Amino acid sequence: MSGTHLRLAMLLCLWTSTGTAQTLSDAEQGLRIMANRQQGNCVTCHQVSVLRDAKGIDGAAGKQGDFGPSLDGVATRYNTTQLRQWVMDARLLKPNSLMPPFGTLEGTTQANPARPMLTPEEIDKVTAALATLR
Repeated sequence: MSGTHLRLAMLLCLWTSTGTAQTLSDAEQGLRIMANRQQGNCVTCHQVSVLRDAKGIDGAAGKQGDFGPSLDGVATRYNTTQLRQWVMDARLLKPNSLMPPFGTLEGTTQANPARPMLTPEEIDKVTAALATLR
């Protein structure tokens, strides 16, 4: 595990083990969104080692998919603009992508609820988290 991954995992564990409110960085909040079943739920389809090793994060432990590519090292392959676009609407980068668009309903049918899965702010946080995965 790289130093950045270790730091994020330790901060996430510390945050979940204390009773006081603490401010998390955008990247740390993004990792939580990625593991949350009601939000990003990225780990259903993707491997994210830093989340697999984190304790106390709802949805992270034992829930790593292999349907999509591993997100480990994704920041070495894409810049932040590209990472954000993958999350917003992967179909614009790969037209036949099976990854759902998290930031738009354009071109979708029967969306329930009838709103994008993530807000622009949540997408920014997920992008910040992805940018740490080197």
